[in-house]
Amino acid sequence: MTVKLTMKRSERIHNDNQTLPSMGSVLEATTRSAHLDDELALPSALNAVRGRRPIHRALYHISFPRSRLIQILLVPLIFNVITWLSREPISAGWQAFSKFWVKTLELRGTVTLKPVGYGLNMVFPYLELPSRSPDVSLWWGTFVLTLAVMLGAPLIPGIFLPIQYFVRFAAFIQITALMFFAIFPATPLFTIADYLEGSFITGMWLMLVVPWMHALTYYIFDFSIWQKTWLTLLTLIFINVALPFQLMTHMYLLVKFSLLFLPVLHLLFGIFLHILVCVALYGWAMSWEAPARRPR
Repeated sequence: MTVKLTMKRSERIHNDNQTLPSMGSVLEATTRSAHLDDELALPSALNAVRGRRPIHRALYHISFPRSRLIQILLVPLIFNVITWLSREPISAGWQAFSKFWVKTLELRGTVTLKPVGYGLNMVFPYLELPSRSPDVSLWWGTFVLTLAVMLGAPLIPGIFLPIQYFVRFAAFIQITALMFFAIFPATPLFTIADYLEGSFITGMWLMLVVPWMHALTYYIFDFSIWQKTWLTLLTLIFINVALPFQLMTHMYLLVKFSLLFLPVLHLLFGIFLHILVCVALYGWAMSWEAPARRPR
C-alpha cells in the first residue's frame, strides 16, 4: 500500500514538472518580449523625429546653424545701440515723470538731471528730497510689529511655506535696520536722493544686460527671430515703464516714514522685483510654439 502511494506521488510530481516552464524558456520569452517592445517603440521614435508626434525632450537636441549664431551676437548688439542712443530721452522721460509726482504728492523737493561718472556720457534724474531718521515712537512701533511678524510666521500653513520664508527674511532685514538706527540714530548711510539715483542707474544697466541674458538663454533655441525680438523688446519696455512707478512709490514711503524702511524696499521690493518679472516673461516665452516644433 505504501509503495503504491509513493509511486502515485512520484508520478504527480513528474507531471507537475512537465507542466512548469523551464528557466531557458522563461529567458527566451523575455528576450522575445524585449525585442518586440523595441520593434514597437522604434516607429514611435521615428514618427516623433519626423514631426508626426510631439518630440520628447530626450530626443530633442539643439542645433547651431550659422544664422542662429549671427542672431545671438547681432540682435543684443542692436538692442544695446538703440538703448544707448535713447538714453537721454529715457532719462528725460523719467525726470518729467518724477517732477509730476513730486508736485502731485506735494513733496518738498526738486528734480534735476545729474551726469554720472564712469567715463560715460549719461545723465539721470536726481531728486533733492528731505531725508530723516525715524523718531522714537516710529522705531518702537516698527519693533513691536516686526517682532509680532517674526513670531507669527510659523503660524502660516505649511502649504504656504515660501511665503513663510519670505516673511521671515523681510523681518530679519527690518531687524537689522532697527539695530542700526538704535546704535546710530542720526547718521544714515544713504539719502533718498542717493538711493533713487542709484536705482535709476541700475535700471539703465539692466536694460543693457537683458538682451545678452536672452541671447545666452533664449536665442540658442529654435524660436523665430520675431519671437526672440518680441521677448527682449517686451522686457525692455516693462523695465522702462515700471521703474519710475516703483521708485516714486519708494520715494513717497521714505519721505513719509523715514529711512528706516530703505533696506526692505531696496532688497526685496527694488530691482529684485524687476528680475522676477524678467524671469516670468522668459518662462512665458519658453512656452511659445517654435516653428521647428510645429507639425508638418
